[in-house]
Parts: sequence; structure tokens; C-alpha cells
Amino acid sequence: MLYFAYHAFAGEKGLGRWSDAQLELEDRKVELAKIETDISRLRTDIRRLTPGSVDPDFVEALARDKLAFVYPNEIVLMTSERSVAN
Repeated sequence: MLYFAYHAFAGEKGLGRWSDAQLELEDRKVELAKIETDISRLRTDIRRLTPGSVDPDFVEALARDKLAFVYPNEIVLMTSERSVAN
């Protein structure tokens, strides 16, 4: 009887392992929600870049952000990462 009681709580498939599995499940649900949010954002970005329905403002924002494009009449002020953080 003691054998069964021990394994019910501490065994490989006991309550302790079940509790750990529930915590892991909650962590995975949070991770899944983040991934689904990322997928939704990426699908929106794809729609905004699809030929025939390109969003020019979005393209400009991407060019400025990713490629550091600026207009000829703009003045660019460079700051170091350190001064921005402080």
C-alpha cells in the first residue's frame, strides 16, 4: 500500500509530475499567444507589401528603419547607443 501511495505522489506519472506538466502547459500557452501575435503582425505586413495594394507609407517607414534612408534635405543627428540608453 505504501508503494502505491509513494508512486501516486512522487512517481513518474504522479501528482508532482502532473503539477509540473500543468506549469509547462501554461508557459507554452503564453509562448503560443506571442507567436500568434507575431504571425498576425507579419500577415498584416505582407498584405501591405503585396503587389497591387502596396502601402507607400509602410514602404517608406521600412526603408527609413531598416535601410537608414533619408531625404536629401533632412539633417541626421547621430547618437551613440550609450548616450541613448542613459
